[in-house]
Amino acid sequence: MEQNIEVPADWESIAHLMAFSDEFECRLALSEEQKYLLRLAIEEIATNIIKYGYDSGSYGVIQLGCSCTDGVLRVAIRDQGRPFDPHEVPAPDLCESLEQRVVGGLGVFLVRELADDLSYSHDTGSGWNELVIIKRREDA
Repeated sequence: MEQNIEVPADWESIAHLMAFSDEFECRLALSEEQKYLLRLAIEEIATNIIKYGYDSGSYGVIQLGCSCTDGVLRVAIRDQGRPFDPHEVPAPDLCESLEQRVVGGLGVFLVRELADDLSYSHDTGSGWNELVIIKRREDA
């Protein structure tokens, strides 16, 4: 089963994306880890797209597609903002004190750590970015 939604890349859309996530969770028997990663990924990645993906005053969309087949959750997030490969973000230094730690990057780090697979692509012709996050049920 696959569900898709497209919303404007603005702050009001975060609530719509989270409601979409809640509805998707209710329809499928996701594990607690899958539910947590689904919500974290949608909120974190969508927030980053809104904050950093588009120039001030320009607007785009966020497309979200979720599916779960044979215990494998697949979350695909697409936008036409600035290219951003989460693999290129350095891991935060978790040993530094909170006062010395650089702000940002923790959400992307958590998504990378919790996902079983994470792939990113950017189509230079169309300008679309796509981040695909995979999380398998432990019993799958």
